[in-house]
Amino acid sequence: MLGNNEARVPVSEKTGDDRIPLQLIQGCLVASIQVDLTDQVLKRFRQELLARIASTRVHGVVLDVSGVDVMDSVDFEMLKTTMTMASVMGASPIIVGLKPGIVSALMDMDVDTRGVRAALNLDDALGMLGGSGAGQPGTDLETEGGMDETDI
Repeated sequence: MLGNNEARVPVSEKTGDDRIPLQLIQGCLVASIQVDLTDQVLKRFRQELLARIASTRVHGVVLDVSGVDVMDSVDFEMLKTTMTMASVMGASPIIVGLKPGIVSALMDMDVDTRGVRAALNLDDALGMLGGSGAGQPGTDLETEGGMDETDI
């Protein structure tokens, strides 16, 4: 029971816990990243994601970064490494929701996007992972040169 001067505070505010939720949708793990990216958040996310891939044996992973307003080259490299690890574990990773300003800034910083599969939104990513769109040309940022998914 709360005292007169106590207020209910969400657990995340009490502990500083910035967990990234993972949902299972159509045989894929979907991570909706809606928190500020820090090394600690990204390292914990990596551990949780890899453990969930191992326990659920999913065939795809979608990293939805539409809630991220700021991403530097270090954040992107950490996400890219996490995506590579997911791939090594047998789950095809796709990043979605990159904002135009973030894409522009990453390109201005000459960030290496080779091997990164991207889609504009969750529906497009699930379509790519569902079989009919998987592996189509133009889904790799390196070959497409941007976020336009014209081949889907």
